[in-house]
Amino acid sequence: MPPRSLLFRNLGILASATLLALFGVVTFDYLRASEGLIDASGHVVGWDFMVFHSSGVLAEQGRLADLFDQDRFHASTEELFAHELPLKPRIWPYPPPMLLVTVPFGRLPYLWSLTAWSAIFLAAYLMATRRIVLLAAPATMANLLFGQTGFLVGALFFWAFRVLRHRPVLAGMLFGMVVVKPHLGLMVPLALLAARAWRAFLGAALTLGALALLSGLMFGWDAWRLWIQEVLSHQVSVLHMGEGGDILLSVWQGATYLGAPAGVAWAVQGLGTTIAVLATWWAFSRLRRGSIAPARAFSILVLATCMATPYIFNYDWTLLAPVAVYGLAWWRRKDWTRTGMGLADVAECSLWLAIWMLPVLWLLPYPLAPSLAAVAVPAALALMVRGAAREGGKPMPASCAG
Repeated sequence: MPPRSLLFRNLGILASATLLALFGVVTFDYLRASEGLIDASGHVVGWDFMVFHSSGVLAEQGRLADLFDQDRFHASTEELFAHELPLKPRIWPYPPPMLLVTVPFGRLPYLWSLTAWSAIFLAAYLMATRRIVLLAAPATMANLLFGQTGFLVGALFFWAFRVLRHRPVLAGMLFGMVVVKPHLGLMVPLALLAARAWRAFLGAALTLGALALLSGLMFGWDAWRLWIQEVLSHQVSVLHMGEGGDILLSVWQGATYLGAPAGVAWAVQGLGTTIAVLATWWAFSRLRRGSIAPARAFSILVLATCMATPYIFNYDWTLLAPVAVYGLAWWRRKDWTRTGMGLADVAECSLWLAIWMLPVLWLLPYPLAPSLAAVAVPAALALMVRGAAREGGKPMPASCAG
């Protein structure tokens, strides 16, 4: 290994170890200040996981209507935890197939359920990405703190990527399971159509239909009606209310924080979505012809996914953390002895490091993360597209191989 590459590797190991140690200290202090299931701020430990656990319990009790009414869901959650919770009334935002995931966890005591949720899906995510460095990713820490769905969605995406070429039907089935967070699967059908991956497309469509049917049979078709009627309009209102704004890392939110009026912010989001669609189609059309590295095509898909939706949070960054690793691997393997390191090379490295760090930048006083995300994600997508255009059909570096 060249000395410069060895230096980068050692610096990466040192930075990762430092982040892990810091997260361990913060976690210990957080748990030490908590009393039972309630932390020092009055929230339930695991913050968002409280919603998933409650949904499993309520679905098991046949109280599905409580999930889709803000006031009733809030009251039911306080009843389950026997504690007055310092949060605004919430609504269950997920489609009925997500209940197939949460019901088994609702049958466990809360802390055991949270531990199982984090351990099982983190293990699946690390196995899918095969990047142990992701243990130190800020996105990983955000999911462990909030008890969120990032590991689940990341595992589905990256397992699908790994098996797409050799087991396309299985890949399609995995992509179809992303229906649990449908806005993160919007670019997938487009990518499969562009690649003419008909078996994968069929596998995704059949899986989507099967999950819709199974959830309707298990929980009643009224759950679908309530989700469509109550939740979709509620999610749009959540954007305008600014809830969770500091961890909302979409182009729309970034434009809003940079001072754009609502109409302009939506126009910017529309432009971002259009670019995402074009980039996805271009990348997977080239993948069909064998003129783009598979990991680069999939990185473009992930970046386009994050650009196409106004509703993506820091815990969804488990999709982008591996892309940052890919980007840094490509950057590290450049022939620095021949070209030297210019300003553009420093900017490229800084961009991938910014993508890596974005999930924790919400802790800064100024809402830097959404503003930076509105610039960094499009810039990273442009960088990936440019790299693909320059590489043509050249083989992918071994360190970037999927």
